[in-house]
Amino acid sequence: MVLGDALQWARKEGCQVLLVETAGLCLRCSPYVEGALGMIVLEATSGMNLPLKVGPMLSLADIAVVTKIDRVSQAEREVFRARIQDVAPLVKIREVHALHGIGIDPLLDYLDQSPDVLFNGDHTPQRMLLRGNPPVGTCTICVGKKEIGWQSHFGVVRPLENQTFYRGE
Repeated sequence: MVLGDALQWARKEGCQVLLVETAGLCLRCSPYVEGALGMIVLEATSGMNLPLKVGPMLSLADIAVVTKIDRVSQAEREVFRARIQDVAPLVKIREVHALHGIGIDPLLDYLDQSPDVLFNGDHTPQRMLLRGNPPVGTCTICVGKKEIGWQSHFGVVRPLENQTFYRGE
């Protein structure tokens, strides 16, 4: 809902990189924006079936970063990797062990090569849409609204300043 506001803020602050975290609360929605990098972080210690349980968060991602690789055996890493590829055959997989810097450079190279968000002449982000089709549900995103930004949604919404208001019929 507030991604457009966050992008304007980051641009005003001179940020070169903005990482936006989503918990994927219901694991049904499409948390990635078309034209921007979609990254999921998975812990190798979370169980071999985790890639089968996270739905669009993995299947629509560009890259899957697997952490805590030092905590599982090589066989478990291979099974985990295979499960990721079963769900998302085209996703890039990067295994990292951040405490020792293993796998960090290829991940940073990949992030550095990802496309920038495009802005309009008035410094607002160009129209952004969610990847994939949202499922039927109860929130405005779940009922099919793919546009990014609270201005496109209705019901009880909160802009970045956390001012709650009702918008709609």
